[in-house]
Amino acid sequence: MSFNQSANGRSYAPGWFLAEADCARETATISASHAQAITIGVNKIVPAGAVIPANGATAKGILYEDVEVTTGDMPGSIVTRGAIYADRLPAALDSDAATALTGIKVITSVPAVQRPADGTALAELTVTSVYGGSSGKTTLTVSGYTLGAGESYVYKTASGTAPSATFGAILGNTWTALTNGATVSATNGHRATVAVINAGGACVAAGSADVVAAT
Repeated sequence: MSFNQSANGRSYAPGWFLAEADCARETATISASHAQAITIGVNKIVPAGAVIPANGATAKGILYEDVEVTTGDMPGSIVTRGAIYADRLPAALDSDAATALTGIKVITSVPAVQRPADGTALAELTVTSVYGGSSGKTTLTVSGYTLGAGESYVYKTASGTAPSATFGAILGNTWTALTNGATVSATNGHRATVAVINAGGACVAAGSADVVAAT
């Protein structure tokens, strides 16, 4: 059984990581113990874009669509030849995997606007960071924006300048899914940017705050 949902709740079409429509696929066994398996509700899912059978030297292909493995190993379709955007995979592609995937062309830079969002300008979020109860923890709260259908929050932290999120940009796997009001790991004094991405992965709103992760 297949689902079009990833770890952070975004819904994508099968093969959305493909840079070109032309590709070759074959059937493979998707292991219920796959390292990138995630839990969504009561279901265990290996997400589209996962490297099969593993993200390393044994790599054979890239999973074309989400596969449910709640009850055990399941068959799935993997891409064995074609061009992919590395930033659209659920985890960074291991260098050994990239070498092993001889039929896969890896494009490291996703075009700024692959799936245009509605509107023409980035909406502003109000982001608040408060002490998360222990050193190295902060609670991030977002206000001033109501999520639309298919939209979700992601965040990223950095020292010095806040991470950039521009309108229409496809935010890759260096950004982490965020539930509004969640407590996350961060370094006190760093800058945090929270962004809203639509169902296509394009950024439509963003805001930043200084991280408060210590009393």
